[in-house]
Amino acid sequence: MQAIGTILIDVIVSLFFVGLAGSTVVILISFVEDFRVLFEDDDVMPEPATIAMATRDSTSEYSYNMSKSATRL
Repeated sequence: MQAIGTILIDVIVSLFFVGLAGSTVVILISFVEDFRVLFEDDDVMPEPATIAMATRDSTSEYSYNMSKSATRL
């Protein structure tokens, strides 16, 4: 019984260090990506998408303009 416990403890310790190494890799990748975003030029960023505005209609509270390509189901 003691041999099984010793093996299980070794497996658990090994899994702990594998998880610790994986977490370290994730933190390093996130750190590099965050610094890249922080120091990148603002002119490279795309312009925000235009949001369609809702218009007030007498038949309903709000109506949205639909394009000609919209089809009915």
